[in-house]
Amino acid sequence: MRGKTREGVRTALTKARPLSLKRTVFLRMLLITLAAVLVFYLLGMTINQIGIRNVRNDMRSALETHAEYAADQLNQEADRLKFLMLEMLSDRQLLRFAISHEILTDWERLSYVRTLAAQEYHFKRSSSLLDSVLIMFPSLGKTITTEQTQYLDLDETVLQALMPRTERGRVTVTEWNGRIWLLLPRYDGIQPMFLIAFSISPEALSAALERLSNDQTRDMALVREDGTVLAACGSGAELYRAGREDRDRLSAETGPVFGTLKLAGYTMIDEAMAPFVTYRIMLWALSALALILLAAYLLFYRRQILRPINQLVRSMKSVEQDTRYRIDSSGLSDYDDDLYVQFNHMIDHIEELAAQLYEEKYRVQKAELKQLQMQIDPHFLYNTLYMIYRIAQSEGNQSIARLSLNLSNYYRYITKMPEQIVPLRDEIRHVTNYLEIQRIRFEPRIRVSIGELPEEIAGEMIPSLIIQPIVENAFQHGVRDLEKDGLVSLGYEVEESLFRVIVSDNSGKMTEESVRNLWAHVTDPDSPDSSALCNLYRRLKLYENIGNALELRCVNSGLTAVLTFIRKGEKHADAADCG
Repeated sequence: MRGKTREGVRTALTKARPLSLKRTVFLRMLLITLAAVLVFYLLGMTINQIGIRNVRNDMRSALETHAEYAADQLNQEADRLKFLMLEMLSDRQLLRFAISHEILTDWERLSYVRTLAAQEYHFKRSSSLLDSVLIMFPSLGKTITTEQTQYLDLDETVLQALMPRTERGRVTVTEWNGRIWLLLPRYDGIQPMFLIAFSISPEALSAALERLSNDQTRDMALVREDGTVLAACGSGAELYRAGREDRDRLSAETGPVFGTLKLAGYTMIDEAMAPFVTYRIMLWALSALALILLAAYLLFYRRQILRPINQLVRSMKSVEQDTRYRIDSSGLSDYDDDLYVQFNHMIDHIEELAAQLYEEKYRVQKAELKQLQMQIDPHFLYNTLYMIYRIAQSEGNQSIARLSLNLSNYYRYITKMPEQIVPLRDEIRHVTNYLEIQRIRFEPRIRVSIGELPEEIAGEMIPSLIIQPIVENAFQHGVRDLEKDGLVSLGYEVEESLFRVIVSDNSGKMTEESVRNLWAHVTDPDSPDSSALCNLYRRLKLYENIGNALELRCVNSGLTAVLTFIRKGEKHADAADCG
């Protein structure tokens, strides 16, 4: 048999062409390889795009930071000018001149005017933004300005334009006649004694923006609320009017500057993007090289891989007919020899697995038989309890009869393993059996109060065995040790969209703090405790779609547990009778 098999293999290998393979298989492998190459290509393109986006974001962040810095510098200069105005407002020379102007001689007036003009000139020289400084005296009809060494007649047009824009006791920033004005009046009662005015020209603002620009942010513009440009450097005005933000430039706005103005900055991104363009060209070159290598790889693949695969396919077909089939690797290359030896080992391993599978199947059948035997035992328990119930009835012992009946119903419910979701009436019937057993056990020192189940919620579906753990907790940790007057009650609350099941005890041991500590322990996901309330809370988390929730309260020094469920408004059929 092995001689015929070896001869058949050699004949097949002699007849098989080195490059033979079904076209569909080769085409599938080609598509898979191309898909793999395409994935890496797309990954490279994605990384390139992410890099471009990150650079744009970094440049935008740098632009916004620089724009905020420029706006902050301008506002700091404005604050300094406001401080100078407040300093001038309290200048003694200015106050004396305004108050005693009428009693001064011409020489004294001229001396005051020259002193105040020199002070104005000093202020103007201290700031590159100031275009002129004016002190207007409405009651005198005179003006002192940096433009003259003597005071001039007051220009009523300027006064009427600026005076209404001022606020008493505050420096006001406003725009008039194409300039920014800082205004500070001094009042004598209700009449203004004088008005200090600092004028800032758009040319000075443009020069300031030019000084604040850097290599990246060369274009900036100060813009009014109506969208018109007051001052700009570089191409800031044109870019703002064009609303330009594209692949070549980024923009950022900040404000306010000098009151209501806002600062718009722009930056070029072509220079920063140049390396990424180079990387993209390199990526295309690498893609071309990858295609060349792919062609070479496919030739090698057909010669060194597909031929052994053809032989393995034919061998597998032979194994389907005879599991004793093995490949004879004599006379083949080392690569083929290793491959075929592993194939023979695989066939041996398959035979071992088949034997193990047979043994496992035998064990499963044995376990099923054992399970069927275990299912017979509960019936013996039910029948025995029922016999006790009948004997107790016949002898007139109603307590033993009720106890055995309740115990039978109790074990029948839990051993039948009901569905995860059951009607409320079945769950309450089970809890009632448990309460009756406990009542008989602990009577008279512990009483049980069971409220009547409202008919409108009797068919609502709830998780099975969800109420008994709370009742059991009330007995075990609540009233069990009481010598008398113990009480465990079961009640209900029904609303339009939900209903509640309430279990209470009068243990006399609970406080608000102890209930909070108990709740923290119950809801702790890392708690190793497996108490009834902890297990109940974890079960409830699995049924959140029913809308149930557990709540613990302290009522009259006892523990009250409340289960809340959402009403479905459905009439459910009775489950199988458990009693």
